Amino acid sequence: MAATVKEASSTHLEDSSHEQSEALTSNSSDAADYSVGVKTVLAITALALANCNATLSNTTNTIIRYQVMAVGGASVASWIANGNFLLTLACAPIFGSLADRFGKKWFIVGGCAVGMAGSFVSSSATSPYTLIGGNILVGVGNAGCIVSIAANQEIMPNRLRPYAFGFAQTLNSIAAILGTFLAAVFAQNSMWQWSYRFNGICFAVAGLAVLLAYQPPPTAIRRSTALHEIIRGIDYIGILLLAGSLACLVIALTWGGSTYTWHSSMIIGLLVGGCVGLVAFGLYEWKAKSPLLDHRLFANNNFPILCFVCLVDGMMLLGINVLYSQEIPDLFQADAVRIAVILSPYLVTSTVGCLPAGWIMGKTKSYRVLLIAALLWCALFTGLMALVTSERLKWALAFSALFGIGTAVTTVIPIPSFLFGTAGTLSITARALGGLTGITIFTAIYENKYAAHLPKYVGYVLAQAGESQITPGVMKALSSHAPPAIALGAVPGLPSDLIGPILGAVKAANAASWKWVWVAIACIILANAITCCFLKSVKPAMTSHVESALEKSTTRDSQMMPKVKSMA
Repeated sequence: MAATVKEASSTHLEDSSHEQSEALTSNSSDAADYSVGVKTVLAITALALANCNATLSNTTNTIIRYQVMAVGGASVASWIANGNFLLTLACAPIFGSLADRFGKKWFIVGGCAVGMAGSFVSSSATSPYTLIGGNILVGVGNAGCIVSIAANQEIMPNRLRPYAFGFAQTLNSIAAILGTFLAAVFAQNSMWQWSYRFNGICFAVAGLAVLLAYQPPPTAIRRSTALHEIIRGIDYIGILLLAGSLACLVIALTWGGSTYTWHSSMIIGLLVGGCVGLVAFGLYEWKAKSPLLDHRLFANNNFPILCFVCLVDGMMLLGINVLYSQEIPDLFQADAVRIAVILSPYLVTSTVGCLPAGWIMGKTKSYRVLLIAALLWCALFTGLMALVTSERLKWALAFSALFGIGTAVTTVIPIPSFLFGTAGTLSITARALGGLTGITIFTAIYENKYAAHLPKYVGYVLAQAGESQITPGVMKALSSHAPPAIALGAVPGLPSDLIGPILGAVKAANAASWKWVWVAIACIILANAITCCFLKSVKPAMTSHVESALEKSTTRDSQMMPKVKSMA
């Protein structure tokens, strides 16, 4: 949508031949007589189920502490989640680019198969390394599954894409709610393995559904280019540069502050290597003849701006999902199911809002104004979350429900491009990288503030009681891995009637620390809203053109016929 194929016909795919450019340009003509039918609806539903797998697989990260309690490995626990993220980040852009060339179906079905295998490997784990290995397989599977987002968009006429995306994201949000509650119930009943087994079953069902319901014609590139030319034109150098750079950044963000200090040579080297690699990738892509980042994606500012939107959206969505679920036990309840209940207002409103957001975008053929309004709305209510304390649970429920409405809009923005696989997976990569970056930044903010606030709040309670001399012992107990109430009960000389006030001071220190996390989130979202003011209108591109026709029609007939004289 940001750049039609016709506008970009001056940029060539492989060998700059005029014939290939014309073949791609011809696909931009409207299919005014094309209508969406049962085949498309079934395919959209199957593809939406495949997309849900990536969300479901991440809900197991909410119960990592239960997994570690069962199999050990607290020192490597972060890799249970980040092994998944790393492979998804590294593989998604590669799969997306290749899917644009060879077709999306088998990347999705193969992703479901690999994800199913990884889920059952993790479910059988008796060591943390088996969990990590299983999650690495799931990460590869997720990278294949998220190609379904691109497939979802290209089987719909441009003007109907927001409706399809709103429907898909609604199912995705429902999966997030279902997965979160099921994971909590399984963990609470010492059956955390069933969270992985459930995900494995869902991978299998989605893969079978896509196999049966999604029967697309050859891709536009495959229809107009011989196979040996496609293989020769793959950007192998760009793939290695991007995958290596993202791997360096993810490893640095995972190890920094835990395995290694942030100023260690290992972390600095990884961060510098990742950043230099991304710069080198950008420079190489700028000059490459057949780049992974097709130059037509940057015909105007919309695609890079939306990638930035996705980056910040990832910081917001994944940051909130992970960190808010940590704030809840700090301030309110540590029970797994109760945590899920407190999270549910945010999850429910972000789910319910997807369909109306898609409907509004489809009707208005625009998303700039709605997106800016949603981001300003999110900035307001995430900022108000800074006022939440342990006595203000109702405030937390209300504010989280309200900013959930805004996040529904940010998750249903269709990526404006004819290269749906490349554009879609790059947007997902931006979201995932934003999530990892956000979690790292927000965790650092919280830990720095907590380290300053806890001694002050606890010291005040002990000073008021005339017990300042036992402050070191109390602080040592609170820094242990034991539950605070139990750890405090073992502190020599601590009166039992002070345990309650000290626990209250711990909650107050937590509230004061989480406050700055929410302030940071609100500021980043506000900056995102300002950036979106520079988006250009997409109304001219909201046509009846369908990139990959599933219904019986002259459009599908023309897309089923190769336009090259010889196919390797």
